[in-house]
Amino acid sequence: MKQSGILLHISSLPTAFGIGDLGPAAYAFADYLRANGHSIWQILPLNYPGYGNSPYNPISAFAYNEYLISPEMMLHDGLLFEDELIPVPITDMVDFVAVRTAKQTMHSLAAERYLQTCDIDAFIDQHATHIKPYLSFIWLCEKYGNSAWYTWNKVHRSYSRELYEHCKNERIVLHAAAMQAIFVDQITRLKHHLQNMGITLFGDMPLYLSYESAEVWANQHLFDLNDDGERLSVAGVPPDAYAEDGQLWGNPTYRWDRMKEAGFSLFFDRIEQALKHLDLLRLDHFIGYVNYWKVPCPNGVIPQTAIDGEWIQALPGDFFSALKQRFASEHFVAEDLGILNEQVCRFRDDMALPGMIILQFCFEESVPHVQDYPSDRLIYTGTHDNNTTRGWWDALPLDSPSRSNLLEYCQTRMEGIFPNSENIATIMMDIATQSGCERVIFPMQDILNLDAKSRMNIPGTALGNWQWRLTGQK
Repeated sequence: MKQSGILLHISSLPTAFGIGDLGPAAYAFADYLRANGHSIWQILPLNYPGYGNSPYNPISAFAYNEYLISPEMMLHDGLLFEDELIPVPITDMVDFVAVRTAKQTMHSLAAERYLQTCDIDAFIDQHATHIKPYLSFIWLCEKYGNSAWYTWNKVHRSYSRELYEHCKNERIVLHAAAMQAIFVDQITRLKHHLQNMGITLFGDMPLYLSYESAEVWANQHLFDLNDDGERLSVAGVPPDAYAEDGQLWGNPTYRWDRMKEAGFSLFFDRIEQALKHLDLLRLDHFIGYVNYWKVPCPNGVIPQTAIDGEWIQALPGDFFSALKQRFASEHFVAEDLGILNEQVCRFRDDMALPGMIILQFCFEESVPHVQDYPSDRLIYTGTHDNNTTRGWWDALPLDSPSRSNLLEYCQTRMEGIFPNSENIATIMMDIATQSGCERVIFPMQDILNLDAKSRMNIPGTALGNWQWRLTGQK
């Protein structure tokens, strides 16, 4: 039986606090999913976002985004009082500055009460391997006024247990730990609720980490850095359908040889943590686990584009063999978009990992036979990186192959329906549903037939993304 789901990040839910969160709006959306016959809720990474507010550029591979914590849930739990709630004006875009200002005030109050009633030391000890470096990093960021760890005094340019012991009783450290504990409690309760409703929570794990992240700072030997912490190379992708100059992400690339020596623990620990709160996990940029686009940084200088990179072999045989021994393949989906070669496809198929099909791309070369698409693939009208379907249609040149091929498809296989801005999202969702794929995912923007102003991300641009949210539409 075919399953359908909706792609909507937590941050896009409608709340009175400027950003979506894990509270009543999430439970109401679960009701919406079930009432409309959907059994999958796909979200974006839950990690604490870094530069540009991108969840794919996290400042920690393990710490959660505390701004997704629900003030209403904290009120219910006695961590806040009614007169301490600070609403943020409701708009269809997240004002991250206003959200941080309001939530930091509420979080400070809630954290103090949490610390008075709960054993934060037990929580820290339970997650010691990864939370202690994060808490130390947060303390140093506050101390130096930035997260550029490579500019800090030499004594602070790397993590040590002594450093944590020195800062562990600082208020910023205890508050940060309390907010992580509150997040874990809220996501655990939401996950239990979704499980009882028969809804699959489908999340995402970024391949790369922010240069200015706790994990890069604490594990510099695992990244392509020089002795001063400068990047010797950065990640990205070559020119493609998204960007003619390629995409220069700026994340340091991995030292896969050292990752292997460490048993790939940085990856596997992340996966293990994610699967505590998710049923299904998308391996973002799956191609990069097989071969990755490495852009050199001569003399530590980051280039302007990704054009001068080269494909470098990772250690896919070792990595996927170890992955298979530790985790069941049914937990994963491969984000296999981009430049696929035979080797990438082989590892994907050998691991029995379902890949993805983006319907917006399927009309570029010919009229597709969607009914013949593999059943194990997940088909999307678009993802968070695409324009909305309406925005995509409106931007297509009148003489584009995608437009003419879609017109032919509609004339011959959809009883002559003529696509336009008002019906294009419905048409594309119907085509996806008619495909041979057993799982169909629609971005919420397509459910609402919203235009380009409502897209979530424009790949290759660092700022102005990840802001779109619902304002109460049904």
